[in-house]
Amino acid sequence: METAKIGKRGTLVIPAKLRQRFALKEGDLLVTEEREGGILLRPAVAIPVEIYTPQRKAEFLLNNAVSQRDYDNACKAIRAMGLDPAAIPNTEDVRREDLPTDKDFSRMMTRIRGNLASRGRAAGRRA
Repeated sequence: METAKIGKRGTLVIPAKLRQRFALKEGDLLVTEEREGGILLRPAVAIPVEIYTPQRKAEFLLNNAVSQRDYDNACKAIRAMGLDPAAIPNTEDVRREDLPTDKDFSRMMTRIRGNLASRGRAAGRRA
């Protein structure tokens, strides 16, 4: 058992052996929990959260459209956010007229699934 010391403003000095054992360094976060017998300290991990602007969300919607209907639905959602879809810069330069119709997209996906299935069968025969 080691002794720790509380300094000004409640700073706590954790003994070097414990800092090394738990790989604690300056600036690391600790979770503090009140327990019946005292205070429990545990290392914590902070994961940064990215917050997107409405314009960035609109850009995601347009760039992720895979068919004309997807694009139309994205435009509706963008208008519901109070934005103009034509004013949103598309990093991938997605244009509605370049996207397949639902029927064409369905045919493409059926062909892709068939190719994947035949590759799987061929790989099974080789094994």
